[in-house]
Amino acid sequence: MTAMEYTALGVSVLIFMIGLAGSLLPVVPGSLIVWLGVIVHRLWMGAEDSVTWKIVILGGVLTLLGQLADFVMGVWGARRFGATWKGAVGAFVGAFVGFFIPPPLFWLIVGPILGAVIGELAAGRSFRDGGKAGIGTVVGGILAFALKFGISVCVICLFFLDLFFV
Repeated sequence: MTAMEYTALGVSVLIFMIGLAGSLLPVVPGSLIVWLGVIVHRLWMGAEDSVTWKIVILGGVLTLLGQLADFVMGVWGARRFGATWKGAVGAFVGAFVGFFIPPPLFWLIVGPILGAVIGELAAGRSFRDGGKAGIGTVVGGILAFALKFGISVCVICLFFLDLFFV
């Protein structure tokens, strides 16, 4: 490998590490950052010394699925634990609003729980029902974190498999 190839690979690996760390945080597009690492390498090194466009496109599709799941899983978890549609909407709104309230990491976790509880109370249900919806939001969020991290690892593995073995 040439110095340019080592440099491009080093930059991509750095982007991958940032993306993996970001994929563990709610709403942060960690898998998108990982995918950008693939794109940067492809554009930097060209067709002869990088991954194929199939890998870039597949990585993009997986990334899109991960981002959609990140937004939907909290709502799914709330519904799975018995939330009404108001509780599910409250969880979604809580996640969205929590993104803008400092410190965002804290409110990205607490916001959906509070939103689900408030949504359930607005629907005329008990605080206990709201609490169950909030727990469901947490479960959905944990599943979304795991899915995003898994997708990020998968995209990185596809990158290295295509780069070195295909």
